[in-house]
Amino acid sequence: MLMIRTSPSVRFIPLQESELGRINELSNLPEIAEHFETIPPVPIEVTKANWVYVQNGLMSLWGIHADGKIIGGAGFYSQPPGTRLSHSAVFFLYIEKAYWGKGIGRKAIAFLEDEVKNRGFVRMECMVADTNPRAVRLYEEMGYQLEGVKKGAFLIDGKYADLKLMGKVFPHDTMK
Repeated sequence: MLMIRTSPSVRFIPLQESELGRINELSNLPEIAEHFETIPPVPIEVTKANWVYVQNGLMSLWGIHADGKIIGGAGFYSQPPGTRLSHSAVFFLYIEKAYWGKGIGRKAIAFLEDEVKNRGFVRMECMVADTNPRAVRLYEEMGYQLEGVKKGAFLIDGKYADLKLMGKVFPHDTMK
């Protein structure tokens, strides 16, 4: 029997402050929370504190919309202009478990890549725990390469896991 995976219609809409409650709800779902840096339960005050980074232009964040609701988030942050690292965007992505395996993660990364390239970034990178093989596999399929491993850098369920540093450099003209 052939299984056909259908992808719901997905939209990426800049997050609004009024949607922080839903983002906080998602960040406390066990299957999402286990891959976040913050340890649940994540209070709404922490989510609101992170919103300041969006307001100050230090982070870009979109709600992933499907079936009439926010089912995840995708975004990136970077170093301020004028630093030796400001050409690189660090991305993050999370999706509600019911929507896994439907190609939404792939669409989200492609969306983020377009955004960072249009803003002049020449590379995109992430850190992903080796306890998240689905994400590692997706990133590899999309051309991200393992650039290093931070041994025992991620604490999850009382155990230390390795963080994989993955990156992708986009074609660009080098500055002279």
